[in-house]
Amino acid sequence: MSDEQILNATAPADLSVYVPEKVRKPGEIGFALLGIIFGLLGYYFALDMTHDSYSAPSVFPKIASTIIVLCGLVSLVKAIKREAPAAGETAFGYLLPKDVIVMLVMLLVYCFALPILHFPLASYAFMVIGMIYLHGGKKIIQSFIYSGIALAALVAVFRYVFLVILP
Repeated sequence: MSDEQILNATAPADLSVYVPEKVRKPGEIGFALLGIIFGLLGYYFALDMTHDSYSAPSVFPKIASTIIVLCGLVSLVKAIKREAPAAGETAFGYLLPKDVIVMLVMLLVYCFALPILHFPLASYAFMVIGMIYLHGGKKIIQSFIYSGIALAALVAVFRYVFLVILP
């Protein structure tokens, strides 16, 4: 490899140039169809709001629903034009990788721990464990320190500035 090839291989991608993807993501057609369906449902429910004047409260929901349907149609057409994803790829595996599932489970545990441990302790434990997990078991001391700083800032802002009683 020449020096220029090595430099180009390690250089970050130029994000100022749009390069359309050739292969669609798993579930992309389904997501576009959901957008169209929800947009049509929104428009249908907006029809029941009021009459057809330009100053009626239903005007904005109708416009928003129409935009959602149009964006869904554009996404659907673009997705259909692209090549199908690899045979083994599923929408579930693409949208929910292992790290996302682990964090969702941690959030569920946090929700159950919150009434028992109360906000400061449960939040601190969640932040520390989450940071250690996402760092791959490294930077443990840093995780404890940054979690403490973040928690102190959160408590100070919500308890003393917004006067919110934390659980």
